[in-house]
Amino acid sequence: MRYGKWARMTLVTSALALAGLFLSASAVRAGENTGRISLNAGVDFTTAYYFRGILQEKNGFIAQPYGDVTFNLYEGSNGINSVDATLGLWNSFQEKSPGDPDDPKSWYEVDLYGGVTMGLFENWTVGGLYTAYISPNDSFETTQEVAFSLAYDDSDLLGALALSPQVLFAVEVQGGGATGPDLGTYFQLSFEPGLTLIESEDYPLHLSIPLTLGLSLDDYYQDPVTGDDSTFGYFDGGLVFSVPLAFIPADFGSWDFSAGVHFLALGDSTQAINNGDSFEAIGIFGISLAY
Repeated sequence: MRYGKWARMTLVTSALALAGLFLSASAVRAGENTGRISLNAGVDFTTAYYFRGILQEKNGFIAQPYGDVTFNLYEGSNGINSVDATLGLWNSFQEKSPGDPDDPKSWYEVDLYGGVTMGLFENWTVGGLYTAYISPNDSFETTQEVAFSLAYDDSDLLGALALSPQVLFAVEVQGGGATGPDLGTYFQLSFEPGLTLIESEDYPLHLSIPLTLGLSLDDYYQDPVTGDDSTFGYFDGGLVFSVPLAFIPADFGSWDFSAGVHFLALGDSTQAINNGDSFEAIGIFGISLAY
């Protein structure tokens, strides 16, 4: 559902974990990859696909596989703790996607992205990300975006009550706007508190509560008829349960299964785009790999 594509990139490059988004990766187990190249992959299955509160599809079978590779370029101290570079892709295959009859009908979207993250002063992570949003079946015009992220690890302060705050600032630089004719600027504030519900050496059950607020800073949530821009785009609150697949040998990486639900509250412009609906409940489950 692309709730956690940026979160996945940040967590993998800094700590080998996954918001992901939109889904969490387990703690590193003995026998896993300890080199300077790490991999992250998985697939999500969802009852509806919303991108930043904007409806893409809510009918039929939807599968969203993804994968990326991260290169640890630097490890140090005294301010800059790490520098990592990531290249990856994210896809959405949709049974009901109309598409172009001359193109692969169900392949609705592929996102190609690359970026750099830096760990600062032990608790901070900053990053820059370029993404090209492409529709192989020509359902929408290709859009290019540049985003910047700032995340803070507050686990030293709050322990089990850590909120994991993160802000995202994204600018469309070329192609079609998210909801209207103009290129827009987007701002996102997110938190992801969580707790372990069942303590187990091999199969602990973890609950994460992703909370995301999406806002338009300029022309991001334009009314499709009037062109007026609304500041409030959406609020997303979720409950996501995850458990490691410990029966898979650790030499093959850390595998996790997750399932949950997201609740979307939509603003005026996103309601207009989403056929007047102001609320949506979305189910999701998936399998992820970190190595």
